Amino acid sequence: MVIIRDRLTPKERILALLTGQPLDRIPSAPLILNHASRVLRVKVSEYNQNGETMGKAHVAAWKRYGHDMILIFSTTSTLAEAMGSKLHFPEDDAPYLEAPVVQSPEDIDKVRIPDPEKDGRLPVYLRALEICNREVGDQVFVGCVFAAPFTTGAALRGTEDFIKETYKNRQLVNKLMEVAKEGAFRMIDAILVRGGVPVMVEPVASGSLISPAQFRKLVLPHLQEIVNYAHSKGSPIVLHICGKTSQVIELMAESGADVLSLDLIDLGEAKARVGDRVCLLGNVRPAETLLKGTPEQVREECRQVIAKAADNPRGFILSSGCEVPFNTPPENLDALIQAAREFGRNNQ
Repeated sequence: MVIIRDRLTPKERILALLTGQPLDRIPSAPLILNHASRVLRVKVSEYNQNGETMGKAHVAAWKRYGHDMILIFSTTSTLAEAMGSKLHFPEDDAPYLEAPVVQSPEDIDKVRIPDPEKDGRLPVYLRALEICNREVGDQVFVGCVFAAPFTTGAALRGTEDFIKETYKNRQLVNKLMEVAKEGAFRMIDAILVRGGVPVMVEPVASGSLISPAQFRKLVLPHLQEIVNYAHSKGSPIVLHICGKTSQVIELMAESGADVLSLDLIDLGEAKARVGDRVCLLGNVRPAETLLKGTPEQVREECRQVIAKAADNPRGFILSSGCEVPFNTPPENLDALIQAAREFGRNNQ
């Protein structure tokens, strides 16, 4: 097998992409999140509750795979946890929402604006970010993931009740999202002071749960404010929405985010509709291909994805459509990253 050498470091490559400079190849940044625990050979619960462990796991994963961006993450409910909701921590699986803090509308006063330096497990994220930047930050950008206001609001109220409240009690929804937005601002400040890149996720606002009209009215204004806040601090920001996004892809681009991380949408369609406005990231299937496929199947799907999106006017990053499953075979991630070297050069 021919070994293709990179000319740029991951940090140089991402910076060149965002500033329109020449690249040696397209970047590859699969969403290696809780999977990092597998590289360090620790339980997911330990990874999720110890900043030292989380940081060391991501450093180990980056040294193992050499992806172009590290992403610090555990669950989309982390901001809500810091604001009063309770999570459950299985021994070797991702935490999940156990009890939202707002059990009834009267509980709205129990919600607190979080202090990332001390509330919930936000300090775990920030410590992991510090460790990654200390160990390898000269070579690779480190992103830190937090949930946007609609998703955080759902974790404060419970997703089913929160969606119902968008029809029955818009005042409560607006209050929860305003507090969540203030939490996002504070999280961005804490990320930036540690040299990280803010990555915002809004899965509850996918086309599977709300309509484009609801997205425009309820979700988009908050996303725009958060993006503008990050830009006012001199930082780019990434927006990820899981699931089906064809109905809201233009609205996602209207947020002003620098990179859209996409899951269930054809990247050729995304390029045609918003590629002149935003860098695209995606979207090899996490379960069907990365977890269950062979390296040859990963390579072939990457080839197809790259053929559709590598010439995106505002740039393209090869990635998984959503989180890399915990037990993804390492050789499949190797195949994804190598595919960027094999198929991602002639298009630059």
